[in-house]
Amino acid sequence: MKNLDTLLQLSLKAGKEAAKILLEYKNKNEIWIKDDSSPVGLADIKSNKVISEILASSDIAICSEENILSYETRQNLEYFWLIDPLDGTKSYAKNDKEYCVLIALIHKNRPILSLIVDVENDAYYYAHAHTKVYKNDNLLNISNEAYEKVQNIALYSKNHDNNEEFFIQNKLEGIKVSSALKFVYLLEAKAGIYPRFGGPKAWDIAAGDFLIIQNGGIMQDFDKKLLDYNTKDLSLPSFIAFAKKEYKLKDF
Repeated sequence: MKNLDTLLQLSLKAGKEAAKILLEYKNKNEIWIKDDSSPVGLADIKSNKVISEILASSDIAICSEENILSYETRQNLEYFWLIDPLDGTKSYAKNDKEYCVLIALIHKNRPILSLIVDVENDAYYYAHAHTKVYKNDNLLNISNEAYEKVQNIALYSKNHDNNEEFFIQNKLEGIKVSSALKFVYLLEAKAGIYPRFGGPKAWDIAAGDFLIIQNGGIMQDFDKKLLDYNTKDLSLPSFIAFAKKEYKLKDF
C-alpha cells in the first residue's frame, strides 16, 4: 500500500494550486467544444496542467478528463490518479459558483483517497482509506440529527436529465445543484439523497463516492453494486447516494 498520508498532502497541494488558477481565469476564460460535444475552456487546461505537474512527483499515472489514459494502459495499473480539473465547466462559464476540482486515487478499480475543492467557498473536503473526512483543517463534524432532518431531500441536476417519476414515487423534495458539489451537499447535511440517471463519467464521481462512503453514507448503482472506476470508456451506470446508510429508501 502506498503512503496515503503523503499522497493526500500532495493532492491538497494540487487542489490549492488549481483553485488559484480557476479564480484567476474566471473572467478571461475561453470556451470551445471537444469532439465528444462537451465544453472545455482555457481554465480547464490550465488547472489540469498544474494538478498534473504536482501529482507527477508521486510516480503514479494520471488519468484526467483532459488527458485520458487509454484502457490498454489503465487495465494493468494497480494505482492511478483520476482527476477532473474543473467540474462544472458550464457553471464556471456563466460565472456561477457551483464548480469544483476533483482528485481521486484509484486502487484496483475503487477510490481509496479523494479531494473535492469547493473553490468559491475556499472549502476542501478530503480523506483517505485510514482517515475520517476532513473539511479544511478539521474533521467534518455534522450531527446525526442534521442528517436525519434532510433524509428526504434529494438533489436534482441542473445540466443533466432528472427522473421526475423517481422523485414523485419516493415523495422526495428536490434541490437543484450543479457539478459534484452535490456530494458536498450530502456531506454537509443539506440534502440526504443524490440519484443520478445516466451519463456520468468516472472522473465526475469517484471523489464524491469515496467521501460519502468514508463519512458513513452509501453509494451504489441500481443493482446495489459498488461502482467500477476503471471501465473501458470510463462511463458509469445510473447510481444513488445516501448521506447516511440508515436513511436509505425502502427499495434500496
